[in-house]
Amino acid sequence: MRHKAIVTELQPLAPSVLQVTVSFEDPFAFQPGQWVNFRFPEGVSRAYTIASAPQRPEAVQICVRVGPGKGGEALRNLEAGAEIAVDGPYGDFLLPDVDKPVVFLAGDVGIAPIRSIVLHMLAVSDPRKICVLYEPDARNILYAGDFDPLARAGHITHESGSIETLVERNRAGIKESLVMAAGFDPFLERARKAIQSIEADPEAIIAETFGPQPV
Repeated sequence: MRHKAIVTELQPLAPSVLQVTVSFEDPFAFQPGQWVNFRFPEGVSRAYTIASAPQRPEAVQICVRVGPGKGGEALRNLEAGAEIAVDGPYGDFLLPDVDKPVVFLAGDVGIAPIRSIVLHMLAVSDPRKICVLYEPDARNILYAGDFDPLARAGHITHESGSIETLVERNRAGIKESLVMAAGFDPFLERARKAIQSIEADPEAIIAETFGPQPV
């Protein structure tokens, strides 16, 4: 389904990473972990994952790595107040109703759908333990302003570093948990190998690919 929307805010989160906030003219409902097809005024369209929780449908946030090509150029030209169209939501990177702790493995902007899911879990008082293991790009820890206070308050566990180190450090908890992973293809391949190295089942990972690693 296509929705009319207006860009309300553009916020740099790191070099070449942008958070775009949009408001919708009509009701927009989605499930945490889903993505949309974002249509720019120039006619360019790109798939972007929603980073915000569904509890705030009036201000939907997407987190994007700005790369080369027409999509990156369209993002760089985007301004607050621009009218756009959004198709969706799409995707099945959804949290199953399983009575287990949840471990999230995120690489770079793969933290976006995981942020959406985690914020939703906390908003609905989901009783499951939450562990976020995050491998940032070049030490740019995206959404630390959300995750670090939650970790200090004891609501979640949040660690950053290489995914191999983080998986090894948390091997006992991972084996007893539901594992969800999001990121570019090379990260997901390394995450699966790390899971296999601790004698857990890499095929059991619920994964969301962001495609090939950007140049």
